[in-house]
Amino acid sequence: MDDIELIEYKKVDLSNSLLVVAFPTVGLISSIAGRYIIDSLKLEEIGAILSKEFMPATVIHNSKPSPPVRIYAGRKKCGPDGSCEQIAVIISEFMPPYSVIKPLADKILEWMKMKGCKAIVALEGTHALGDNKKELKVYGVGSNLEMKKLLKKYGIEETKEGMIAGVNGVLLYEGVFMQSDVMCLLSEAHVSYPDSRAAGNLLQKLDVMLPGIKIDPEPLYKEAEEIEKKIRTFMEQSKPTAPSLPPIPSQMYG
Repeated sequence: MDDIELIEYKKVDLSNSLLVVAFPTVGLISSIAGRYIIDSLKLEEIGAILSKEFMPATVIHNSKPSPPVRIYAGRKKCGPDGSCEQIAVIISEFMPPYSVIKPLADKILEWMKMKGCKAIVALEGTHALGDNKKELKVYGVGSNLEMKKLLKKYGIEETKEGMIAGVNGVLLYEGVFMQSDVMCLLSEAHVSYPDSRAAGNLLQKLDVMLPGIKIDPEPLYKEAEEIEKKIRTFMEQSKPTAPSLPPIPSQMYG
């Protein structure tokens, strides 16, 4: 992990918070959902993860230049019963190269434990099968019994067989080894275009998990076409200066 550096611009109490991890995947739904959470909840950029192996690019959002992998968080929202909820997001629009995926996942888990976060929820896409008009489903995978109980509590069907590649895949199996609470939510998505509707399905599940923090996916459904257009433009703009990366194999799910 010598090449992976996590920098906090601002110290924020993240004890018992939910840490959402959003790296690009099928239909770009994790990036879309992650950005929607950040914008709708007005989360503040509190840090970044740096590596010389990451895409040499600047992400510009709301006129602010930022590194490819950023960390966002907001204030705790406490109810009348004294219980508090908080969400933090680690997001990137670029998939990290193979050589840093494991050390990056290890750094995220290490930081999660240091900050006292309650659990990691990794956002993932899976290929939608059959008729494009069918209702897209959300599945889940948990690193331990506690996470499996949460999936059952919120009515999320467990994935029985398959494979999850990249950062999310490593987070899951390292979560098993390190006895960390890690959950991966997989939303069926269409591969041929950025799928905002599938991202909205993920947000619906998060909204139920965090009743004190309102994450309303309805605007995302309504603005899906415009959001998808912006994501396509962003991808096109990044092509001319982007160095070639090793291909990522197709992900398979049962």
